[in-house]
Amino acid sequence: MAYVALVALFLFFSPTKLKGQQQPPAHSPLKAGIASAILPGAGQLYNQKYWKVPLIYTALATSAFFIYYNGNIFFSVRKNLNARVRGDSVPQPQFINVNNIFSQTTVDLNQFSYNELIQIQEDYRKYFTLSCIAMGATYLLNILDAVVDAHLFEFDVSDDLSVRTLPVLYASRHPGSPFTAEINITLRLP
Repeated sequence: MAYVALVALFLFFSPTKLKGQQQPPAHSPLKAGIASAILPGAGQLYNQKYWKVPLIYTALATSAFFIYYNGNIFFSVRKNLNARVRGDSVPQPQFINVNNIFSQTTVDLNQFSYNELIQIQEDYRKYFTLSCIAMGATYLLNILDAVVDAHLFEFDVSDDLSVRTLPVLYASRHPGSPFTAEINITLRLP
């Protein structure tokens, strides 16, 4: 599967000839969007925005960690609750490992009442769902960023662009007001 994706990306980015002539490469937003959809960050590489790729993978990895962490606690508590409903004498799993920043704590699930476990399960279901939404949003923003950057790839931001503001004070034509203040804005484009 990985080989097929690599071959597809190679063929996708290869230059094309039209009637025997080499065409100047046009920067395509469609190519950037499809590349980012196939492999997150590939559209940013296509747009030559190399600094964005580590940000994308950091956001995806963080989302994946929280999906794993919150899902592990949610499904462990759920199994314990289901075992209690079945009437098991010792509901399994009895313990879960909760990772803090600097340590790991083992929590005995049997110390909680049924209602407390339902509340914990609902909280971690919410966290699990939010983590999945964060990963999906990161993936979609990766594609959107690649498409927008491809549209703006040839946008000229040169030194010739300038805005000049100038305050102006005129003698007023209205009685009772000796002066009129204005601001003139001049925009110079190349």
